[in-house]
Amino acid sequence: MGDKILSKQDLLKRAKIDDEKFRFFINRKILKEKDSYTEKDIEQIREFRKSNPLDLNDIVKKFKLNTEQVKSFNTLGLIEGSLYFSSKDLDIFQSWQKLKRFGYSDDACFKVLSEVGVPREENLFENESLIQLKELSETTGIPERTIKFYEKENLILKPRIYKNKRFYEMKILNDLILIRDMQYIGYKLSSIAEFLNSVRDGKEKSIITKTMKDELNEKIKIAKAIIKRVEAI
Repeated sequence: MGDKILSKQDLLKRAKIDDEKFRFFINRKILKEKDSYTEKDIEQIREFRKSNPLDLNDIVKKFKLNTEQVKSFNTLGLIEGSLYFSSKDLDIFQSWQKLKRFGYSDDACFKVLSEVGVPREENLFENESLIQLKELSETTGIPERTIKFYEKENLILKPRIYKNKRFYEMKILNDLILIRDMQYIGYKLSSIAEFLNSVRDGKEKSIITKTMKDELNEKIKIAKAIIKRVEAI
């Protein structure tokens, strides 16, 4: 099967390419111009297409570009392809699309991409200052649904959503444990929310925390007095 002799027209038909794309493969030295071809030549085209999945028509349709705009990408050296495009090329086109959504003109888009390159999206999975909902729940012993409730009631700061996952600042750990413990000793959620929001507001923080400390110390005194009475029974 691999040694079957194919004419140029057979090759074009089997590989689903036209003369322009044939010349492209010749110029890229993926094919050699010769009198006949084999299955091996078709396989070389297919291997190239695996890493360059979209052709020019796909790009024009997918990113709402015209062929002249695509040529500008090539002229400016922003992309490697001209008829077929790699994942690296797709990153450039996707960045173009995002900039256009923000209202940038074509010239402004080309300028940003030429001078800055492709904006890289932060990978929150690699951010050590953040913690996911599941780990947060396991660390504090507070159910995930309760944490989401605290979030809804503004008891804790809102998370960042990335790949459909919740990512919280590490300092949320302390807030959750504080909420849990304050509830345990009788504080209502409304009172805890008022305290936390007042502290986050930053105004008179030292006065607010001192008032809470005094209140807690008073509870400790009462608890100690109760313990003595229990021991005296």
